[in-house]
Amino acid sequence: MRRVLPALLLVLALAVLSGCESTFDKAAKLRAEQGTIADVVAVDVQQTEGITAETLAIIPSDDGLMAAVVIEVSSTGPGLLWAPIEVKLLDAAGAEVGTNNVPGADATLIHLPSLAQGEKALYVNDQISISGTPVEAKVTVAGAPVTAPLLPGLAVTNQLVTEDVSFGTTWTATITNDTDVRQEQVIVQAILREGTTITSAGIAIVAGLDPGATADVQGFFLGSAKGELEVFAPAGNAADGSGAPGAEEAGDATVSMQ
Repeated sequence: MRRVLPALLLVLALAVLSGCESTFDKAAKLRAEQGTIADVVAVDVQQTEGITAETLAIIPSDDGLMAAVVIEVSSTGPGLLWAPIEVKLLDAAGAEVGTNNVPGADATLIHLPSLAQGEKALYVNDQISISGTPVEAKVTVAGAPVTAPLLPGLAVTNQLVTEDVSFGTTWTATITNDTDVRQEQVIVQAILREGTTITSAGIAIVAGLDPGATADVQGFFLGSAKGELEVFAPAGNAADGSGAPGAEEAGDATVSMQ
């Protein structure tokens, strides 16, 4: 099975295994190379009307260095496509202890793939660096209304919770692009539910999936790894191909939320 490995919570272990850099390592490298944060790409956006967000779960890691979030975004107005999203994690005193919107953040961590008018969608991020104990999330969702027809999520099969000899409990799934449009950035979202509680979350990224193509993915959980597995692969490109950029175009960015 071909693995499509995300930059996830086991940063050090993954670096040893594959030589990959974490999002935060890449951000630090980017800042060092560019000299100033001002050189990082930024987009000025505002909260989109008719969009609401509910925090379903905030899951800190055991070592207190990372957190996963699961946000349900709803639209009573426009549909959105590859929409910027900012999540600020707050502690009990209301102080910010983490955010997804850091200089050099991977584009897949600061965008909601798609949201149809009158529907709901999940935003999952399993790698927010934290400096305290988060108890609340402040969410801002931006983006212009979409006129292109949005596509349903990609087909997900063979979803399974597995035990990896090196990293413990993981999840696997097969993603098939059953749309007629190439999907440039497929953010595969996995959660575990125990009753009504989301206990774990993780993502994996497929960078480019042609119509009819299939990819096997493996990801890691942040959380207790207990519950029933649910895997989602929302489309990030609409019927006309608009939406998520190609991997070579996506780069790293900071979204300036107002």
